[in-house]
Amino acid sequence: MRDTHSNSLGWLLDQELGCVEGVEYAVLMSGDGLLQARTTTIGQEDAEKLAAVTASLRAAGKAWDEHVGGKGMCQLLIESQGRIGLTTAAAHNTMLSVVTTGPSADVGLISHHMVRLAARLGHEMGVSDRGPALEGGTAT
Repeated sequence: MRDTHSNSLGWLLDQELGCVEGVEYAVLMSGDGLLQARTTTIGQEDAEKLAAVTASLRAAGKAWDEHVGGKGMCQLLIESQGRIGLTTAAAHNTMLSVVTTGPSADVGLISHHMVRLAARLGHEMGVSDRGPALEGGTAT
């Protein structure tokens, strides 16, 4: 298992989102839920679980958008009694997800920082699509 905070994107998440008031933690993941980077405020195992759950929720949101005749998903917001979760596309096959410190967090401010980060560094945050494993153990 690789540490997804020690890479440059983990550091970037800390710098750009970790200091925003109301952000508890943030993760960057591929569209199929593979964790790419995380802030220091969430452990590796919890970040991997959040990435997988978020990918499932995003897929459900995309299905909802198609069902109602939308024109593509922009952002997913989940509000619970104690937290708010925001997920947005960050680059090709990549999503950025933030969990707030509480329900009174400034969602507009946090969303602004998420979109700004994605626009500024989208080319660095994109990941390739995973393909089926080939003989010999390499994937396409």
